[in-house]
Amino acid sequence: MDLHYLKLFHVLALQGSFTKAAESLHISQPALSVQIKKLEGQLGMKLFDKVGNKIALNENGKLLSGYTQQIFALVDEAEHILLNKTECIIGSVNVGGSNTPGAYILPKIIGEFKSLYPKVEVNLHIANTDETAHMVINGQVDFAVNGGNLPYNHSICIEKLMDDKAVLAASPLNRLSEKEFVKPSDFADINFVSHETNSYLHKFLENFIQEMKIPSRIAMKFGGIDAIKQAISADLGISLLPYSAVSFELKSGLIKELRIRGKSWSYPYSLIYHKNKYLSPAVKKLMEMVRTRMYDLRIPPK
Repeated sequence: MDLHYLKLFHVLALQGSFTKAAESLHISQPALSVQIKKLEGQLGMKLFDKVGNKIALNENGKLLSGYTQQIFALVDEAEHILLNKTECIIGSVNVGGSNTPGAYILPKIIGEFKSLYPKVEVNLHIANTDETAHMVINGQVDFAVNGGNLPYNHSICIEKLMDDKAVLAASPLNRLSEKEFVKPSDFADINFVSHETNSYLHKFLENFIQEMKIPSRIAMKFGGIDAIKQAISADLGISLLPYSAVSFELKSGLIKELRIRGKSWSYPYSLIYHKNKYLSPAVKKLMEMVRTRMYDLRIPPK
C-alpha cells in the first residue's frame, strides 16, 4: 500500500467529508476522490459507503482506519522527537523569495535560524513572483515566500502568512510630500516608477492607478526594488511599495509616505511549497520559524 494514499485516506476518515479533507490537504476535491479510488483499487475493496451526499466508513474502512491511526500517530511521534533534537537538524535548505520578502524579510530569519542550527546550509534564491512560483513547481526550492495574490498551479500548497502595509512612497523633494493628505487629482502631472512588467509589484501599482482613476504615467521601470527606491529618492517618480521594503528609508527621512484620507492598501505574502515534495526536518524547522516570525510582523506600523 502506498503511504501517500494511506495519509489521504486517514485524513478523509477523520474529517468525514471530501470537502473538508481536500481543504486540509491543500488539494482539490476531484484529485482527492481520484486518489482514494486508486487506493481502493490497490486493495480490491471499497472503504466508504455513500449515504445521500455524505460518506461513511464501511467495515473495511473502519478496520483500515484503526491501523492508519496507529501508523500516523507513530509517524507524528517520531517526527516530534527528531525535530526537537538539535543535533539531528542537518543538511541543506533551498528557500525561494520574491523581491520584497527575499531581500528584506527572509535574510534576518535565516540568520536567526543559522545561529540555532549551524550545521544546516541555507541557500536563498530571489526572483520575481512568477519565477518564484516556477521554482517551487520545478523542485528547485523546498519552499518559498511569495508576494501578491497569484493563481497557483494545483500542485502548490499555499499558506497565507501576513499582509504588509503598502506605502505610497515619494521623495522629500517632491511637492506632494509637504501635504498632510493628498488627493487623486494631485497626481495628474506626477510620474510613477515601477518594477518590471512581469512582476506582481507592477500589477499592484497599476491596480492602484486604476482604482484612483489617475492618468497612467509610469515613466520608468526597474528590475529591482533598490533601483526603484533610488529613483524615488532622486524625485524621478513615486511608487506603491511594501513597508518592509522602505522601512529604513522612511525612518531615515530618505523617502516620505504620501497619505490619501480614508485609504490604505496592503501587500500579501504567502508560504508556498509543492504538495509532493519531501520536507526534511531542517526544512520543516525553517518553515515553522518563517511562519512565527512573519506572524509577528502582522501588526501594521503606525
